Amino acid sequence: MKRKVVYGLILGGLMAGGSIAAADHYFEISKNIDVLAAVYKDVNSSYVDETDPNKLMRTCIDGMLKTLDPFTNYISESQIETYRIQNSDKLVGVGIHYEMIDSLPVVTDLIKDLPADKAGIQIGDKILALDGTPTKGKSYEDVSKALRGQTGSTVNITLKAIDGSTRDVPVTRLEFQETNVPFYGMLTPQVGCINLKIFNPNAAKDVKEAFEKLKKDNPGMKGLVIDLRNNGGGLLHEAVNIVNLFVDKNKLVVTTKGRLAESNNVYRTLNEPVDTRIPIVILTNSGSASASEIVSGSMQDYDRAVILGQKTYGKGLVQITKNLSYNTMLKVTTAKYYIPSGRCIQAMIYAEHNDDGSVKHIPDSLRKEFKTADGRKVLDGGGIDPDVPMPKPVQTPLIQTLVNNHILFDYATQYREKHKTIAESASFHLTDQDYADFIAFARTKNYSYKTESDRLLDKLKEAATDEKYFDAVKVEYEDMQKKLDADKQNALTKNRQEITALLENEICGRYYYLHGKIEKSLTNDPLAMRAIALLNDPEGEYKTILARK
Repeated sequence: MKRKVVYGLILGGLMAGGSIAAADHYFEISKNIDVLAAVYKDVNSSYVDETDPNKLMRTCIDGMLKTLDPFTNYISESQIETYRIQNSDKLVGVGIHYEMIDSLPVVTDLIKDLPADKAGIQIGDKILALDGTPTKGKSYEDVSKALRGQTGSTVNITLKAIDGSTRDVPVTRLEFQETNVPFYGMLTPQVGCINLKIFNPNAAKDVKEAFEKLKKDNPGMKGLVIDLRNNGGGLLHEAVNIVNLFVDKNKLVVTTKGRLAESNNVYRTLNEPVDTRIPIVILTNSGSASASEIVSGSMQDYDRAVILGQKTYGKGLVQITKNLSYNTMLKVTTAKYYIPSGRCIQAMIYAEHNDDGSVKHIPDSLRKEFKTADGRKVLDGGGIDPDVPMPKPVQTPLIQTLVNNHILFDYATQYREKHKTIAESASFHLTDQDYADFIAFARTKNYSYKTESDRLLDKLKEAATDEKYFDAVKVEYEDMQKKLDADKQNALTKNRQEITALLENEICGRYYYLHGKIEKSLTNDPLAMRAIALLNDPEGEYKTILARK
């Protein structure tokens, strides 16, 4: 009764203030809370079988939030610690990245100079046990939790090396921050490159330091590539500060707009820039999201950089967390991002779905036109469209199979075991003999794959069998199958260029960590090559693109 009296006072106040629509909205909320409480109570008390009240309510909450967007989530008490660790700027661990391969965690990357690296752990080592507890069959999350712990504590890691030997390695946990800039360097004597992986604290500082060092060490540098591919975002103020490095002080970078006044904010550049003249190309792809889109979109809106690559993800939503009762939390979308031209980068309409259940993208016909500072046409509602579109890399079925079956990974592990040193990443190349060794290695592995031709041939056989024509074409079918199988036998040779590039990247990572893997990948990268061509002629095509109306 007390709740109804209070609600009556609220409703009366809203109506007295003239907000009948708001009153109706609050009435619907109150009514549905009452209905939900009644259903929840009666199901738990009357259902024929015993119910789990917590599971029922969690299903209810998750179902409700699923109708909104994938970024609005309920975090239960049991999930709080994991959520805080995953969203913390600081990590506590040993500096290992791993994947679950054949039900065992296998080390796939090491962070240079962190405890695991210093303890002599190698990429390719299998983690058999942690503090004596076997890892076989454990989930990724279970292994991650066991590797984490208090700063200064020790975890004993039982490892199996490529040669089959096992060893116990005690490793002391350490607090660390994932690096923002895993690579910076010169692609050519005139073109520098900064790879920005994430927008953690000090991202802008790290980019600034990398840029200033490149300029100092390379006086002839006349262009810069900023690689934002697969950068899913991070801290908003770091994105603003990175734009500020190349755009004048007191320039609008991003505005957030929501239903509530406290969700509306304006973010401007606050400092004097480092360089407002050097030509810049920003590389993007579908994995570039959120803060990456603020940087690339703002630089595009100010005609300060050419965007090259693929359309970005299109995440223009802002989330905050709210503490709830019983040590639970709600992460909820409260606003949208708008960049300087006034456009919103959000690409999906989460309230609407296609017939197959997938979320609708904003159709091109509904995307509104905006203008950059110099009058170039740009569109909202679909992420950031590149000024220079480049085709998305497509892996052949063979290469997908080699990657998914970890054959490239395993060969790189074997290569590292046999070769104690290699040339610097940028100049490292596999020899003809190395590639012959790889072919021999791959043929010892049990793998198979289907090409599109295989699938079409399978469909032909199925249709011909159904229509009772297969006997008439059986000889021709078997002949085609033999030819396809023979061609697949030579596929490792036919696909040498693509496979070699992936192998060289993987191998360089074994000796020179993530920095070396990125450096090597850029030497074979079509987007990097295209960016270099633009920056080598800043008064030509680069200037023409930025002047395009």
